[in-house]
Order: sequence, then C-alpha cells, then structure tokens
Amino acid sequence: MKKNLIVLSLLVTSGLVTETASANPITSDLPSSTYVVKDSLAWTWASPVNVQHWISNELFAPSFHSGWRYATPAEMLHMPTLEEFGFGAINSAAYWNSAYTHVDAFDFAAGHVSSRWGHDVWDTFYVSSIPEPETYAMLLVGLGLLNLLARRRAERVL
Repeated sequence: MKKNLIVLSLLVTSGLVTETASANPITSDLPSSTYVVKDSLAWTWASPVNVQHWISNELFAPSFHSGWRYATPAEMLHMPTLEEFGFGAINSAAYWNSAYTHVDAFDFAAGHVSSRWGHDVWDTFYVSSIPEPETYAMLLVGLGLLNLLARRRAERVL
C-alpha cells in the first residue's frame, strides 16, 4: 500500500514538472471556449499566478492579446463563479503564459483571485468588453434612418 502511494506521488509530481516545461504562449485570438461572458464582459482565467516571472513561467500582460485588459476592482466583485468557469475547465492559461497551461480551482475557491500583478501567487483574470445586443440594434436603426434621409434627399434632387 505504501509503495503504491509512493509510485502515485511520483507520477503526480512528474506530471506537474512536465506541465511547466518552457514553451511560448499561443498568439492567436482567444476562442470563445476560453472565456466566460457575464454582464457584457468576457472573463478569461489567464494564469495560476499573478506575478510576471514565477519559476520557469512568464505571465504576459492582458495587452498581449488585442482587446484584453485588467479588470477594475468593481468588476472583480461581479466576476463569474467557479461553476461558471467549469471549475477551471474554461481557461486561457496557454494564451498568457510561457510555461503554464493550467489554473488552480483551489485558489479560486479560497478567494485567491486577482486581475493585477502582485506579490502573492494568486490566479489571474483578464477582461474584454463585449458590445451588448442593444448596441447593435441601435446601430442598425441609425443606419436605417440615414438611408431613409439619403433617399429622401435624392428624390428631392430629381
């Protein structure tokens, strides 16, 4: 029994070591499967750490990908829940880190979350604004009105 526990712990440890192998972050745009939309903000779980350099990992700023930014303290109060992030299954760690491709649901559950870089090793979240459907509707109505005005003027000229 004790031997099985030792073998199991060695396998888990070796899995953690291989997970932090040096690589480059994915540079393409984030697919919708890597973020959660809540209150017109896209939330991405970017990293298991909130420091720029940690062991062999480099965490990149939100501006590494177009349209992403740090969440404000007020926005952090309304971030998605652990359940909405699929207990860590919905994340984009591979898009922001040079080595890490995972996040830490235990940190989230303990409230160790941040959007700013700091001294603590907390999980990092970034946000991106998503236009609300009403914005698109108002744009279409405005374009329709401009079209009507342009036709009316064209009729007067003829």
